[in-house]
Amino acid sequence: MQINDLMIFKAVAEHNSFSKAAAATHTVQSNVTARIKMLEMEFNATLFARTSRSIQMTDAGAELLKTAKQILLMIEQTKTAINGGEQPVKGVVRIGCIHTTAALRVPGILQHFGESYPDVEFKLKTGTSAALVKEVLSCQLDGAFVAGGITDPRLSVQPILTEKLGIVASSLVKSFEQLQQSGRKLKLIVFSDGCSYRKLAEQITKDWPVNKISLIEMDTLEGILNAVEKNLGVTLLPVALIEKLYQYKSLKVFNLPGDISQMDTVFVKRNDVGMSKAYHEFYSNIVAGYSA
Repeated sequence: MQINDLMIFKAVAEHNSFSKAAAATHTVQSNVTARIKMLEMEFNATLFARTSRSIQMTDAGAELLKTAKQILLMIEQTKTAINGGEQPVKGVVRIGCIHTTAALRVPGILQHFGESYPDVEFKLKTGTSAALVKEVLSCQLDGAFVAGGITDPRLSVQPILTEKLGIVASSLVKSFEQLQQSGRKLKLIVFSDGCSYRKLAEQITKDWPVNKISLIEMDTLEGILNAVEKNLGVTLLPVALIEKLYQYKSLKVFNLPGDISQMDTVFVKRNDVGMSKAYHEFYSNIVAGYSA
């Protein structure tokens, strides 16, 4: 096994693609395939489950990825120590983010950080809290902004902020009481299972005196808000998101009681995986920026 084998393996794991990994490592796909097969033979384990359309990293692959990142990080740190002097902060930071935080908070965070560290490249992936936590645990993401309530002992959880939440409906809805009207059918327009806002919305509405509650799943924030604006249903989102970014839409936000109106946003990362210089500076910046 060579260092280059680990670099290729890491690229496949991060891109979930042999062809994209080949492009990222400036080689050909046949070479990537051969290197992965050699690693699987050496470790006597399947690192990626393959189908005709996709690949999925296995538990054995996730364990190797954690070790590979540690080894490659140690090599970079050793190079810096040998070369001496202060080196520019550069590299790639892979961050996950729930859709709402990606739209409302992350652009400002990246702009501020980018002004100080222009050579750092970011790969931002959006998804549900559950999906992003899974990718942090498998080391495919360095860390992620997710909704609070994370208790996995393998993760470090840094509080970032608390969002005020509200029920978002079309402007055609006259009152909160109209939404709860007895005998009415209610549709919740939500992200896929694993979204913390979806889970809370289901908990909030289960005791409403409506005849039936059904779900409409959508993949994008824009899709959800467009459907709500057309009065196809309602959703649960941060109030600031609507007030700051979507005030031009024909929407109405109904406030919730204090005990269910807030949800924490946290940043999670693995406890047992080291940080590159670029990632360390990013993490330090967000902790300093949101600690009071």
